[in-house]
Amino acid sequence: MMRETRSFYRGNLPHYLPNDRPYFLTFRLAGSEPKDEDRLGLLLLKRQFLEYDRILDTMKSGPHWLREERVAAIVREAIHHRDKSEYDLHAYTIMSNHVHMVVTLTGELPLDRVLQHMKSFTAVACNKVLRRQGDFWLHEGYDHVVRKGRFGNVIWYVLNNPVKAGQCRHWREHPNSYLSPDLLGFE
Repeated sequence: MMRETRSFYRGNLPHYLPNDRPYFLTFRLAGSEPKDEDRLGLLLLKRQFLEYDRILDTMKSGPHWLREERVAAIVREAIHHRDKSEYDLHAYTIMSNHVHMVVTLTGELPLDRVLQHMKSFTAVACNKVLRRQGDFWLHEGYDHVVRKGRFGNVIWYVLNNPVKAGQCRHWREHPNSYLSPDLLGFE
């Protein structure tokens, strides 16, 4: 069993990262933030993650590169590649402009480094497929330690994101959603 280590770093938001707890992660495409006319509303809503996530789900502007199957496949493969070596992968959903994941670290790298490596690799590969250059992911994502007793709620939230966004009727119909076989009795 890995010993508990903790790290803290600060970007635009503070990040407290104990290695022994599951994390709920959201990272999104560069350019997927709302346009200037929407920024005031975003500033008022930023503390309310659920509302902010709803905005991401319904945005018509900005890039939606993750809709492209070859791009989504690169991200899926990178997420699965790290399973059992850097983290235990519990669930994820890849939406058109953002990704939700639930993981528990298992390796020696802290969460910010794991995400940095994955986002760097996928950015290069996805940009190559899209024949573009420049930032692919927004630099800072959202990470949240899953509180005790809330794991099931967070998993349910991640899996039902495409249902809530009107993309399918059941999360299993969404091609870019995943639930660990260890949790199949969960639903």
